[in-house]
Amino acid sequence: MDERIGDYERYTHPRQRMDNICAEAVRWSVNVALGENDREKAIGRSLYSQLLREMAKAAMTYAVAKNIDPDNFEIDVLGGALAVVQNLRSALVKDWKDKTLDFWDSHSSPLDKIKADKVPYIDRSSLECVVDDYLVLPYRSQAMDRLLVKLLIAVELYAFGDEMLNEKTFGFPARSPLKQSHVLLAYLRGLLVNAVVFGGIATLALWAASKGWIGETSAGWTSGTCAALFLLFGAISTFALPFSWYAQAKARRNVRKLLLAMVTIYNELRSDGPISAKHIRERVSSAAEEGVVWPAPLFAILDDIVARTGRF
Repeated sequence: MDERIGDYERYTHPRQRMDNICAEAVRWSVNVALGENDREKAIGRSLYSQLLREMAKAAMTYAVAKNIDPDNFEIDVLGGALAVVQNLRSALVKDWKDKTLDFWDSHSSPLDKIKADKVPYIDRSSLECVVDDYLVLPYRSQAMDRLLVKLLIAVELYAFGDEMLNEKTFGFPARSPLKQSHVLLAYLRGLLVNAVVFGGIATLALWAASKGWIGETSAGWTSGTCAALFLLFGAISTFALPFSWYAQAKARRNVRKLLLAMVTIYNELRSDGPISAKHIRERVSSAAEEGVVWPAPLFAILDDIVARTGRF
């Protein structure tokens, strides 16, 4: 009797069996992340549990459509879906002891976080590997599509913004145009340094002549040479000042332009409604032409979405 009931459940309700397998696997994965000894403990709502459920649902839909046996479902199909979510969390959580389940804040302002020097941790290499693993799967999840696109944009936005706005110079000249001293200050500083150096040498020569250590002619030539060099360097600096000023202003405008482009695209992904992958692909390509260096997987996943439904 029991054997007949088992056979009935085994072959008559494959979708229900898969659904139970998914629920247990999601609960187990969340409790593992939380370090719970009871792996069957009920779980709450979080970004991690939501992504696990969405990916499990996509895996189950694929398995049912392909007539995959429930006995093979967990290892052959579901395992890949859960691994993508688990590895994604690892790419965004710096400390493996961290039990954070809401590992990405989609509602915060990237620029505010950058200016506050609170750039979130993103392992770029691991994130790109997660995207590769996801694209290998024969099924997709709209929730995962959207988060991965957002993260691939965010990783460059935060990296570039942090480099431009929070550069640590340690006393060396800044590489970021936004952190460099204004060229006018550098010009005035240069004049002051030259005045001190050449004026000091000329004064020393005149003092030495007054002591009889060198001749007055030598002192005169030394002072004259110092004065000539000061005027020469000053003239060169003055001539170059407008060009340097323009170049610095242009570099600063370009940095702000790139930051604005990335922030604008990122903010467009905040919509709760469907987003056109083609539109985002065009915006991303336009920003790349301006100089933004996006992660290569961003184009791969956008092209994949365009080839499927065209929205996410």
